[in-house]
Amino acid sequence: MHWRELYGYDFGYDTHESIQWARRNSDVPVYAVAVYLIIVFYVPQHLSAPLKLRTAWQLWNLGLAAFSIIGAAHTVPHLAAAVRDRGVAYTLCEPPEDWYLVGPVGMWVSFFIFSKIPELLDTFFLVLQKKRVIFLGWFHHTTVMLYCWHAFHNCIASGLWFATMNYAVHTVMYSYYFAMVFARTRPFAKAAAPFITCAQIAQMAVGSAVTARSGFLKARDQTCQVDPANVKLGLAMYGAYFVLFTMLFWDKYVRANKSFGAERTK
Repeated sequence: MHWRELYGYDFGYDTHESIQWARRNSDVPVYAVAVYLIIVFYVPQHLSAPLKLRTAWQLWNLGLAAFSIIGAAHTVPHLAAAVRDRGVAYTLCEPPEDWYLVGPVGMWVSFFIFSKIPELLDTFFLVLQKKRVIFLGWFHHTTVMLYCWHAFHNCIASGLWFATMNYAVHTVMYSYYFAMVFARTRPFAKAAAPFITCAQIAQMAVGSAVTARSGFLKARDQTCQVDPANVKLGLAMYGAYFVLFTMLFWDKYVRANKSFGAERTK
């Protein structure tokens, strides 16, 4: 007997209830964004000194790393098997209830969607420690939450692609943040940082390709489970992320190294 059968903790999960809840409460992400932006732009002005949140920050990143690992363990094998057995087009058009919405994978897709709200606390930690919040940080958090809620609300076929890629990249990213807290592991984390940004850029490239392909399939076959508005939003979002993460990589790892090299040759 498989260990998940022994516990049976997620085999009876019906994602449709989560989808209906998201539809009835479509205002929730809007309120979350409003509160989030107030915190980002106004709270720092009223902080006299940074708060010491080292332990809380450690536990937060450890928890999100563990959460992402478990999510990836559920979604990656399922998506890979579907692509192998049925092809990419199947995963971009087949109604989700036919292949991933019910059971363990459906539960972790739901967790993925709703986790975008507590993930806003990433920035809250930075604000309370009076650390700089860059445009990419707050823009990414707000837009990805709104987009994911919209995709979930419309029950799009390609949703598992987005959840799977996000879980996989966040597994590495939050493990990196956790490792950066400790002096012993910090050098290894810093060495891995450029590769993590490359993984994020690759995620945005694949996300753009998946979204564009799903839109093309929808144009050819109207039965394809794709929402045209979500395709447009996805292309805009992933395209913007691709540009912003590429610029981040250039500024942090290419231009910075060139400047360092120039200083050394003087």
